[in-house]
Amino acid sequence: MIRISRHYISKIFLFILAGDLTTLLASVALTYWCVDWVGGGAFWPKVLALAAMTLLLLYLSDLYNFQLQLDKGELILRVGFASAIAAVLTAALGYAVPPLRFGRMAFLASTASSGLGLIAFRLMTRHLVSHHLLQKRVLVLGTDLADVIISYEGHHGTFPFRIIGFLDDDPVAQDTLPPGYDLRGKVKELLAVVENLRPDILLVALTNMRGVLPVQDILECRFRGIHMEEWPSFFEKLTGKIFVNGLRQAWLTFSEGAVKTRLTEAIRRVFDVTLSLIGLVFLAPIMGLAAISIKLDSAGPVIFRQERVGKDGKVFVLYKFRSMRVDAEQLTGPVWASEDDPRVTRVGRVLRKIRLDETPQMVNVLLGDMSFIGPRPERPLFVNHLKEQIPFYVLRFVVKPGITGWAQVKYPYGSTVEDALEKLQYDLYYIKNMSTFLDLLILLRSIQVVLFGRGAR
Repeated sequence: MIRISRHYISKIFLFILAGDLTTLLASVALTYWCVDWVGGGAFWPKVLALAAMTLLLLYLSDLYNFQLQLDKGELILRVGFASAIAAVLTAALGYAVPPLRFGRMAFLASTASSGLGLIAFRLMTRHLVSHHLLQKRVLVLGTDLADVIISYEGHHGTFPFRIIGFLDDDPVAQDTLPPGYDLRGKVKELLAVVENLRPDILLVALTNMRGVLPVQDILECRFRGIHMEEWPSFFEKLTGKIFVNGLRQAWLTFSEGAVKTRLTEAIRRVFDVTLSLIGLVFLAPIMGLAAISIKLDSAGPVIFRQERVGKDGKVFVLYKFRSMRVDAEQLTGPVWASEDDPRVTRVGRVLRKIRLDETPQMVNVLLGDMSFIGPRPERPLFVNHLKEQIPFYVLRFVVKPGITGWAQVKYPYGSTVEDALEKLQYDLYYIKNMSTFLDLLILLRSIQVVLFGRGAR
Protein backbone atom coordinates (compact mmCIF):
# COMPACT_ATOMS: atom_id res chain seq x y z
CA MET A 1 0.00 0.00 0.00
CA ILE A 2 1.10 3.54 -0.79
CA ARG A 3 -0.35 6.51 1.06
CA ILE A 4 -1.24 9.65 -0.91
CA SER A 5 -2.61 12.58 1.11
CA ARG A 6 -3.51 10.19 3.95
CA HIS A 7 -5.51 7.90 1.62
CA TYR A 8 -4.26 4.38 0.91
CA ILE A 9 -3.69 3.40 -2.73
CA SER A 10 -2.79 -0.15 -3.69
CA LYS A 11 0.46 -0.82 -5.54
CA ILE A 12 -1.50 -2.96 -7.98
CA PHE A 13 -3.64 0.02 -8.94
CA LEU A 14 -0.57 2.16 -9.51
CA PHE A 15 1.11 -0.62 -11.53
CA ILE A 16 -1.91 -1.07 -13.83
CA LEU A 17 -2.36 2.70 -14.14
CA ALA A 18 1.30 3.12 -15.11
CA GLY A 19 0.97 0.25 -17.59
CA ASP A 20 -2.10 1.80 -19.22
CA LEU A 21 -0.37 5.17 -19.48
CA THR A 22 2.77 3.58 -20.94
CA THR A 23 0.67 1.69 -23.48
CA LEU A 24 -1.09 4.88 -24.55
CA LEU A 25 2.15 6.84 -24.90
CA ALA A 26 3.81 3.98 -26.81
CA SER A 27 0.91 3.74 -29.25
CA VAL A 28 0.99 7.47 -29.98
CA ALA A 29 4.79 7.39 -30.33
CA LEU A 30 4.47 4.50 -32.80
CA THR A 31 1.92 6.51 -34.75
CA TYR A 32 4.20 9.53 -34.74
CA TRP A 33 6.99 7.56 -36.41
CA CYS A 34 4.88 5.56 -38.85
CA VAL A 35 2.13 7.97 -39.98
CA ASP A 36 2.32 11.44 -41.46
CA TRP A 37 1.52 13.77 -38.58
CA VAL A 38 -1.06 16.10 -40.10
CA GLY A 39 -2.40 18.90 -37.94
CA GLY A 40 -1.24 22.05 -36.23
CA GLY A 41 -0.36 22.58 -32.61
CA ALA A 42 2.24 21.09 -30.29
CA PHE A 43 2.65 17.33 -30.00
CA TRP A 44 2.52 16.72 -26.22
CA PRO A 45 -0.73 18.57 -25.38
CA LYS A 46 -2.53 16.32 -27.88
CA VAL A 47 -0.99 13.21 -26.38
CA LEU A 48 -1.87 14.26 -22.83
CA ALA A 49 -5.46 15.06 -23.85
CA LEU A 50 -5.91 11.61 -25.39
CA ALA A 51 -4.26 9.87 -22.42
CA ALA A 52 -6.27 11.79 -19.81
CA MET A 53 -9.55 11.13 -21.61
CA THR A 54 -8.80 7.42 -22.02
CA LEU A 55 -7.70 6.91 -18.41
CA LEU A 56 -10.82 8.73 -17.19
CA LEU A 57 -13.07 6.46 -19.26
CA LEU A 58 -11.21 3.37 -18.06
CA TYR A 59 -11.80 4.50 -14.49
CA LEU A 60 -15.49 5.23 -15.06
CA SER A 61 -15.83 1.78 -16.68
CA ASP A 62 -14.72 0.18 -13.37
CA LEU A 63 -11.52 -1.13 -14.92
CA TYR A 64 -9.53 -0.04 -11.86
CA ASN A 65 -11.90 -1.86 -9.52
CA PHE A 66 -9.91 -5.06 -9.05
CA GLN A 67 -12.55 -6.66 -6.86
CA LEU A 68 -14.57 -7.20 -10.03
CA GLN A 69 -13.68 -10.58 -11.50
CA LEU A 70 -14.18 -9.99 -15.24
CA ASP A 71 -14.00 -12.80 -17.77
CA LYS A 72 -12.03 -12.25 -21.00
CA GLY A 73 -15.06 -11.30 -23.04
CA GLU A 74 -16.33 -8.64 -20.64
CA LEU A 75 -12.80 -7.29 -20.10
CA ILE A 76 -12.30 -6.85 -23.86
CA LEU A 77 -15.75 -5.29 -24.21
CA ARG A 78 -15.19 -2.79 -21.40
CA VAL A 79 -11.73 -1.73 -22.56
CA GLY A 80 -12.89 -1.45 -26.17
CA PHE A 81 -15.96 0.57 -25.22
CA ALA A 82 -13.96 2.92 -22.97
CA SER A 83 -11.34 3.43 -25.71
CA ALA A 84 -14.02 4.16 -28.32
CA ILE A 85 -15.85 6.72 -26.15
CA ALA A 86 -12.52 8.33 -25.23
CA ALA A 87 -11.70 8.63 -28.95
CA VAL A 88 -15.04 10.34 -29.64
CA LEU A 89 -14.57 12.78 -26.75
CA THR A 90 -10.98 13.49 -27.80
CA ALA A 91 -12.17 14.26 -31.34
CA ALA A 92 -14.85 16.57 -29.96
CA LEU A 93 -12.25 18.30 -27.81
CA GLY A 94 -10.04 18.72 -30.88
CA TYR A 95 -12.81 20.46 -32.79
CA ALA A 96 -13.55 22.71 -29.81
CA VAL A 97 -9.84 23.49 -29.23
CA PRO A 98 -8.04 23.37 -32.63
CA PRO A 99 -4.47 23.14 -31.19
CA LEU A 100 -5.49 19.78 -29.66
CA ARG A 101 -6.74 18.41 -32.99
CA PHE A 102 -5.01 15.35 -34.44
CA GLY A 103 -4.54 14.81 -38.15
CA ARG A 104 -7.15 12.41 -39.53
CA MET A 105 -4.85 9.45 -40.25
CA ALA A 106 -2.81 10.05 -37.11
CA PHE A 107 -5.99 10.14 -35.01
CA LEU A 108 -7.37 6.91 -36.47
CA ALA A 109 -4.02 5.13 -36.15
CA SER A 110 -3.30 6.29 -32.59
CA THR A 111 -6.79 5.55 -31.22
CA ALA A 112 -6.91 2.12 -32.90
CA SER A 113 -3.42 1.13 -31.75
CA SER A 114 -3.98 2.43 -28.22
CA GLY A 115 -7.27 0.52 -27.93
CA LEU A 116 -5.69 -2.73 -29.12
CA GLY A 117 -2.63 -2.12 -26.93
CA LEU A 118 -4.79 -1.59 -23.83
CA ILE A 119 -6.74 -4.78 -24.51
CA ALA A 120 -3.50 -6.75 -24.92
CA PHE A 121 -1.97 -5.26 -21.76
CA ARG A 122 -5.07 -5.95 -19.69
CA LEU A 123 -5.27 -9.54 -20.90
CA MET A 124 -1.61 -10.09 -20.04
CA THR A 125 -2.03 -8.68 -16.53
CA ARG A 126 -5.42 -10.28 -15.90
CA HIS A 127 -3.97 -13.11 -13.83
CA LEU A 128 -1.67 -10.72 -11.98
CA VAL A 129 -4.72 -8.86 -10.73
CA SER A 130 -5.91 -12.07 -9.09
CA HIS A 131 -2.97 -11.52 -6.69
CA HIS A 132 -2.00 -15.14 -6.08
CA LEU A 133 1.68 -14.17 -6.18
CA LEU A 134 1.15 -10.85 -4.42
CA GLN A 135 -0.67 -12.05 -1.33
CA LYS A 136 0.97 -11.17 1.97
CA ARG A 137 1.45 -14.02 4.46
CA VAL A 138 -0.23 -12.96 7.71
CA LEU A 139 0.23 -14.46 11.18
CA VAL A 140 -2.60 -13.34 13.49
CA LEU A 141 -2.05 -12.72 17.20
CA GLY A 142 -5.39 -13.54 18.85
CA THR A 143 -8.52 -15.40 17.74
CA ASP A 144 -11.27 -13.14 19.10
CA LEU A 145 -11.72 -11.46 15.70
CA ALA A 146 -10.91 -14.54 13.62
CA ASP A 147 -14.28 -14.66 11.82
CA VAL A 148 -14.05 -11.01 10.77
CA ILE A 149 -10.43 -11.26 9.61
CA ILE A 150 -11.06 -14.48 7.67
CA SER A 151 -14.06 -12.89 5.91
CA TYR A 152 -11.70 -10.37 4.27
CA GLU A 153 -8.97 -12.83 3.34
CA GLY A 154 -7.94 -12.57 -0.30
CA HIS A 155 -11.09 -10.67 -1.32
CA HIS A 156 -9.76 -7.16 -1.54
CA GLY A 157 -7.69 -5.97 -4.47
CA THR A 158 -6.36 -3.09 -2.39
CA PHE A 159 -4.44 -5.36 0.00
CA PRO A 160 -4.55 -9.11 -0.77
CA PHE A 161 -3.41 -11.38 2.04
CA ARG A 162 -3.40 -15.02 3.15
CA ILE A 163 -3.67 -16.15 6.77
CA ILE A 164 -1.00 -18.71 7.66
CA GLY A 165 -2.10 -19.25 11.26
CA PHE A 166 -3.22 -17.87 14.62
CA LEU A 167 -1.61 -17.58 18.06
CA ASP A 168 -3.70 -17.62 21.23
CA ASP A 169 -3.31 -18.71 24.87
CA ASP A 170 -6.91 -19.94 25.12
CA PRO A 171 -6.77 -23.77 25.22
CA VAL A 172 -10.05 -24.05 23.27
CA ALA A 173 -9.07 -21.47 20.64
CA GLN A 174 -8.56 -24.13 17.94
CA ASP A 175 -12.19 -25.21 18.37
CA THR A 176 -13.39 -21.69 17.52
CA LEU A 177 -11.48 -21.58 14.23
CA PRO A 178 -13.18 -22.75 11.02
CA PRO A 179 -11.75 -25.76 9.09
CA GLY A 180 -8.59 -24.94 7.18
CA TYR A 181 -7.24 -22.49 9.78
CA ASP A 182 -4.75 -23.65 12.42
CA LEU A 183 -3.73 -22.53 15.85
CA ARG A 184 0.08 -22.45 15.55
CA GLY A 185 0.82 -22.08 19.23
CA LYS A 186 0.54 -19.79 22.23
CA VAL A 187 1.38 -16.09 22.33
CA LYS A 188 4.54 -16.78 24.35
CA GLU A 189 5.77 -19.01 21.49
CA LEU A 190 5.70 -16.10 19.02
CA LEU A 191 9.43 -16.04 18.17
CA ALA A 192 9.60 -19.78 17.51
CA VAL A 193 6.49 -19.69 15.31
CA VAL A 194 7.80 -16.68 13.38
CA GLU A 195 11.13 -18.44 12.80
CA ASN A 196 9.27 -21.45 11.41
CA LEU A 197 6.56 -19.75 9.29
CA ARG A 198 8.36 -16.51 8.29
CA PRO A 199 5.26 -14.33 7.87
CA ASP A 200 5.28 -11.02 6.00
CA ILE A 201 2.94 -9.38 8.52
CA LEU A 202 2.26 -9.95 12.20
CA LEU A 203 -1.34 -8.82 12.77
CA VAL A 204 -2.11 -7.94 16.39
CA ALA A 205 -5.84 -8.61 16.87
CA LEU A 206 -6.13 -9.04 20.63
CA THR A 207 -9.27 -7.46 22.07
CA ASN A 208 -7.63 -7.25 25.49
CA MET A 209 -3.91 -6.49 25.29
CA ARG A 210 -3.25 -5.70 28.95
CA GLY A 211 -0.82 -8.21 30.40
CA VAL A 212 -1.04 -10.41 27.30
CA LEU A 213 0.84 -8.55 24.58
CA PRO A 214 4.46 -9.82 24.32
CA VAL A 215 6.01 -6.40 23.72
CA GLN A 216 9.65 -7.54 23.70
CA ASP A 217 8.98 -10.39 21.26
CA ILE A 218 6.98 -8.12 18.95
CA LEU A 219 9.79 -5.58 19.00
CA GLU A 220 12.29 -8.29 18.05
CA CYS A 221 10.01 -9.42 15.20
CA ARG A 222 9.93 -5.87 13.90
CA PHE A 223 13.74 -5.65 13.91
CA ARG A 224 13.81 -8.92 11.98
CA GLY A 225 11.96 -7.14 9.18
CA ILE A 226 8.44 -8.39 9.84
CA HIS A 227 5.82 -5.71 9.29
CA MET A 228 3.63 -5.06 12.35
CA GLU A 229 -0.04 -4.09 12.11
CA GLU A 230 -2.78 -3.45 14.65
CA TRP A 231 -6.17 -4.71 13.49
CA PRO A 232 -7.82 -1.23 13.26
CA SER A 233 -5.00 0.08 11.03
CA PHE A 234 -4.97 -3.10 8.93
CA PHE A 235 -8.75 -2.91 8.49
CA GLU A 236 -8.53 0.76 7.50
CA LYS A 237 -6.01 0.02 4.74
CA LEU A 238 -7.93 -3.03 3.61
CA THR A 239 -11.42 -1.54 3.33
CA GLY A 240 -11.27 2.25 3.32
CA LYS A 241 -13.30 2.39 6.54
CA ILE A 242 -12.68 2.32 10.29
CA PHE A 243 -13.67 -0.70 12.37
CA VAL A 244 -16.03 0.73 15.00
CA ASN A 245 -17.08 -2.30 17.05
CA GLY A 246 -14.52 -2.84 19.77
CA LEU A 247 -12.42 0.14 18.64
CA ARG A 248 -10.24 1.57 21.39
CA GLN A 249 -10.65 5.33 21.72
CA ALA A 250 -6.89 5.65 22.26
CA TRP A 251 -6.21 4.29 18.74
CA LEU A 252 -8.50 6.89 17.18
CA THR A 253 -7.02 9.65 19.36
CA PHE A 254 -3.37 9.00 18.51
CA SER A 255 -3.69 7.79 14.92
CA GLU A 256 -2.63 9.98 12.01
CA GLY A 257 -5.06 12.30 10.23
CA ALA A 258 -8.04 14.38 11.35
CA VAL A 259 -6.00 17.61 11.27
CA LYS A 260 -7.83 20.78 10.17
CA THR A 261 -6.46 24.31 9.94
CA ARG A 262 -7.99 27.66 9.05
CA LEU A 263 -6.23 27.51 5.70
CA THR A 264 -7.63 24.07 4.81
CA GLU A 265 -11.10 25.19 5.91
CA ALA A 266 -10.86 28.32 3.74
CA ILE A 267 -9.67 26.31 0.72
CA ARG A 268 -12.49 23.84 1.25
CA ARG A 269 -15.05 26.66 1.37
CA VAL A 270 -13.77 28.11 -1.90
CA PHE A 271 -13.91 24.64 -3.44
CA ASP A 272 -17.51 24.16 -2.24
CA VAL A 273 -18.78 27.52 -3.46
CA THR A 274 -17.03 27.25 -6.84
CA LEU A 275 -18.27 23.73 -7.50
CA SER A 276 -21.83 24.58 -6.45
CA LEU A 277 -22.00 27.70 -8.63
CA ILE A 278 -20.66 25.78 -11.63
CA GLY A 279 -23.12 22.97 -10.96
CA LEU A 280 -26.13 25.28 -10.67
CA VAL A 281 -25.22 27.12 -13.88
CA PHE A 282 -24.63 24.02 -15.99
CA LEU A 283 -27.53 22.03 -14.57
CA ALA A 284 -30.05 24.89 -14.64
CA PRO A 285 -31.80 23.67 -17.85
CA ILE A 286 -32.06 20.10 -16.56
CA MET A 287 -33.23 21.29 -13.13
CA GLY A 288 -35.88 23.44 -14.83
CA LEU A 289 -37.10 20.43 -16.81
CA ALA A 290 -37.17 18.37 -13.60
CA ALA A 291 -39.25 21.04 -11.83
CA ILE A 292 -41.81 21.11 -14.67
CA SER A 293 -42.00 17.27 -14.70
CA ILE A 294 -42.58 17.13 -10.93
CA LYS A 295 -45.38 19.69 -11.18
CA LEU A 296 -47.10 17.85 -14.03
CA ASP A 297 -46.71 14.41 -12.45
CA SER A 298 -48.22 14.96 -8.97
CA ALA A 299 -49.78 17.59 -6.76
CA GLY A 300 -47.58 19.42 -4.31
CA PRO A 301 -44.54 21.70 -4.17
CA VAL A 302 -41.57 21.18 -6.46
CA ILE A 303 -39.00 21.72 -3.70
CA PHE A 304 -39.11 19.49 -0.64
CA ARG A 305 -37.86 20.97 2.64
CA GLN A 306 -36.80 18.83 5.56
CA GLU A 307 -34.87 19.34 8.80
CA ARG A 308 -31.47 17.67 8.92
CA VAL A 309 -28.60 17.67 11.43
CA GLY A 310 -25.44 19.47 10.35
CA LYS A 311 -22.06 20.32 11.79
CA ASP A 312 -21.88 20.45 15.61
CA GLY A 313 -25.43 19.07 15.79
CA LYS A 314 -26.98 22.24 14.35
CA VAL A 315 -30.33 21.62 12.65
CA PHE A 316 -30.86 23.20 9.23
CA VAL A 317 -33.44 23.00 6.43
CA LEU A 318 -32.33 20.81 3.51
CA TYR A 319 -33.66 21.39 -0.02
CA LYS A 320 -34.41 18.61 -2.49
CA PHE A 321 -36.61 18.05 -5.49
CA ARG A 322 -39.76 16.37 -4.20
CA SER A 323 -39.70 12.71 -5.22
CA MET A 324 -42.50 11.36 -3.00
CA ARG A 325 -46.19 12.02 -2.56
CA VAL A 326 -47.06 14.92 -0.29
CA ASP A 327 -48.73 12.55 2.22
CA ALA A 328 -45.84 10.07 2.17
CA GLU A 329 -45.39 9.99 5.97
CA GLN A 330 -48.90 10.88 7.04
CA LEU A 331 -49.66 7.38 8.36
CA THR A 332 -46.20 6.02 9.11
CA GLY A 333 -44.34 9.02 10.48
CA PRO A 334 -40.61 9.44 9.71
CA VAL A 335 -39.21 6.24 8.17
CA TRP A 336 -36.24 5.40 5.96
CA ALA A 337 -36.88 4.94 2.27
CA SER A 338 -37.05 1.32 1.15
CA GLU A 339 -36.27 -0.42 -2.11
CA ASP A 340 -39.14 0.07 -4.62
CA ASP A 341 -40.74 2.43 -2.10
CA PRO A 342 -44.46 2.85 -3.05
CA ARG A 343 -44.41 6.46 -1.81
CA VAL A 344 -42.07 7.52 -4.62
CA THR A 345 -43.72 9.18 -7.63
CA ARG A 346 -43.03 8.19 -11.25
CA VAL A 347 -40.87 11.24 -11.90
CA GLY A 348 -39.32 10.91 -8.45
CA ARG A 349 -38.13 7.40 -9.24
CA VAL A 350 -36.22 8.70 -12.28
CA LEU A 351 -34.79 11.65 -10.34
CA ARG A 352 -33.59 9.36 -7.56
CA LYS A 353 -32.05 6.93 -10.02
CA ILE A 354 -29.81 9.62 -11.53
CA ARG A 355 -29.48 11.53 -8.22
CA LEU A 356 -30.98 14.67 -9.76
CA ASP A 357 -33.24 15.08 -6.72
CA GLU A 358 -30.14 16.04 -4.71
CA THR A 359 -29.08 18.99 -6.89
CA PRO A 360 -30.99 21.72 -4.95
CA GLN A 361 -28.66 20.94 -2.04
CA MET A 362 -26.07 23.05 -3.85
CA VAL A 363 -28.07 25.99 -2.46
CA ASN A 364 -27.46 24.55 1.02
CA VAL A 365 -23.76 24.51 0.20
CA LEU A 366 -23.84 28.19 -0.82
CA LEU A 367 -25.69 29.02 2.43
CA GLY A 368 -22.90 27.29 4.39
CA ASP A 369 -25.07 24.55 5.93
CA MET A 370 -23.42 21.82 3.88
CA SER A 371 -20.22 21.02 2.07
CA PHE A 372 -20.09 19.47 -1.38
CA ILE A 373 -18.42 16.37 0.08
CA GLY A 374 -19.06 14.97 3.53
CA PRO A 375 -21.23 12.54 5.53
CA ARG A 376 -24.87 12.30 4.46
CA PRO A 377 -27.07 14.67 6.54
CA GLU A 378 -29.53 12.70 8.64
CA ARG A 379 -32.90 13.62 10.19
CA PRO A 380 -32.95 14.63 13.89
CA LEU A 381 -35.23 11.76 14.92
CA PHE A 382 -32.92 9.18 13.34
CA VAL A 383 -29.82 10.86 14.79
CA ASN A 384 -31.19 10.68 18.35
CA HIS A 385 -31.92 7.01 17.80
CA LEU A 386 -28.61 6.09 16.15
CA LYS A 387 -26.24 7.90 18.50
CA GLU A 388 -27.64 5.82 21.37
CA GLN A 389 -27.01 2.55 19.55
CA ILE A 390 -23.81 3.13 17.57
CA PRO A 391 -20.47 4.01 19.22
CA PHE A 392 -18.68 7.15 17.94
CA TYR A 393 -21.76 8.17 15.91
CA VAL A 394 -21.55 11.79 17.13
CA LEU A 395 -18.13 12.14 15.44
CA ARG A 396 -19.99 12.51 12.12
CA PHE A 397 -20.92 16.03 13.19
CA VAL A 398 -17.41 17.43 13.50
CA VAL A 399 -17.59 18.28 9.77
CA LYS A 400 -20.34 19.64 7.54
CA PRO A 401 -22.56 17.08 5.84
CA GLY A 402 -22.19 16.70 2.08
CA ILE A 403 -24.17 16.19 -1.11
CA THR A 404 -21.93 13.22 -1.83
CA GLY A 405 -19.31 11.50 0.28
CA TRP A 406 -17.08 8.48 0.87
CA ALA A 407 -19.90 6.46 2.46
CA GLN A 408 -22.33 7.37 -0.34
CA VAL A 409 -20.02 6.12 -3.11
CA LYS A 410 -18.78 3.05 -1.23
CA TYR A 411 -22.07 1.73 0.22
CA PRO A 412 -25.64 1.67 -1.11
CA TYR A 413 -28.54 3.48 0.50
CA GLY A 414 -29.11 2.24 4.06
CA SER A 415 -32.40 1.74 5.87
CA THR A 416 -31.38 -0.08 9.08
CA VAL A 417 -29.20 0.49 12.13
CA GLU A 418 -26.74 -2.03 10.68
CA ASP A 419 -26.54 0.01 7.46
CA ALA A 420 -25.99 3.17 9.50
CA LEU A 421 -23.11 1.47 11.35
CA GLU A 422 -21.52 0.39 8.07
CA LYS A 423 -21.80 3.90 6.61
CA LEU A 424 -20.42 5.44 9.82
CA GLN A 425 -17.25 3.37 9.37
CA TYR A 426 -16.75 4.97 5.93
CA ASP A 427 -17.63 8.42 7.27
CA LEU A 428 -15.04 8.14 10.04
CA TYR A 429 -12.42 7.11 7.50
CA TYR A 430 -13.22 10.21 5.46
CA ILE A 431 -13.18 12.54 8.47
CA LYS A 432 -9.88 11.06 9.65
CA ASN A 433 -8.23 11.25 6.20
CA MET A 434 -9.81 14.35 4.63
CA SER A 435 -7.75 15.74 1.76
CA THR A 436 -8.15 17.32 -1.67
CA PHE A 437 -6.97 14.07 -3.25
CA LEU A 438 -9.67 12.05 -1.48
CA ASP A 439 -12.30 14.66 -2.42
CA LEU A 440 -11.36 14.38 -6.10
CA LEU A 441 -11.52 10.58 -5.87
CA ILE A 442 -15.01 10.84 -4.36
CA LEU A 443 -16.12 13.15 -7.19
CA LEU A 444 -14.94 10.62 -9.78
CA ARG A 445 -16.73 7.80 -8.00
CA SER A 446 -19.85 9.95 -7.71
CA ILE A 447 -19.87 10.21 -11.51
CA GLN A 448 -19.74 6.40 -11.61
CA VAL A 449 -22.69 6.19 -9.22
CA VAL A 450 -24.76 8.56 -11.38
CA LEU A 451 -23.83 6.82 -14.66
CA PHE A 452 -24.67 3.33 -13.38
CA GLY A 453 -27.48 4.30 -10.98
CA ARG A 454 -25.93 2.49 -8.01
CA GLY A 455 -27.53 2.51 -4.57
CA ALA A 456 -30.50 4.77 -5.42
CA ARG A 457 -33.90 4.30 -3.77
